[in-house]
Amino acid sequence: MGFVLHTTPYRETSLLVDLLTVHHGRIRCVAKGYRKPNKKGISRALFPYTEHQFSWQGRGDLKTLIEADVIQVPVFLDSTCLFTGLYVNELFYRLLHEHDPHETLFQQYKKILCQLSQGRSDERQLRELEMCLLEELGYGLALDVEAIDGNPLLGDKLYNYIPERGLVECVKQTKIVPGVYRGSDIMAFSAGEFGHVSVTRTAKQLLRSVIDFYLGGQKLHSRELYRQHLMSVERVADDASKES
Repeated sequence: MGFVLHTTPYRETSLLVDLLTVHHGRIRCVAKGYRKPNKKGISRALFPYTEHQFSWQGRGDLKTLIEADVIQVPVFLDSTCLFTGLYVNELFYRLLHEHDPHETLFQQYKKILCQLSQGRSDERQLRELEMCLLEELGYGLALDVEAIDGNPLLGDKLYNYIPERGLVECVKQTKIVPGVYRGSDIMAFSAGEFGHVSVTRTAKQLLRSVIDFYLGGQKLHSRELYRQHLMSVERVADDASKES
């Protein structure tokens, strides 16, 4: 069982498909003829965000997809949920190693897709998924102690988070700027307490900086699409206010 993470046109009639599977991790397959209608004029479809039963064959890293049968009603996301789904799929596609299964992560992925299919985009759930992804990849965050001396965090102190090292106190920093976080917000984030806007902002910014580090300079197209979407919404709102 698994999900479609990413597809790319391949040759004239086929697709290169990256799958997220429960027992085999990320698998890359050639889906031969999937861009070509059959004798009845019907093209075979692969639905993102929808669980399938897959089968493939081949001994090398690149498999040949044999079957892809949906085992639920196809899921179609829209609005913010669509951009969240695009982001999650691209993140998994970019960071997960092939043939490296992560059953816990797979279940977290299914959980967030269930929420998105119901029209609910939960930022806390997204942060938890990002944390789980980093943990499964061996990049888990150390949010309980200061990296240099191992002392517990202090709520009124300011900290940087340095990937592959941890939290480092900003001795000479007196105010919060991008990349600097208050100890109390980090402690609340670590405890899963997202009641304050500052905690939500800290979690998003800190995780983004760490994820960007492990992406190694790769840009996420889903982020740019979401940025363009927000700009479009703002333009429509501005035009509407001028007309009124």
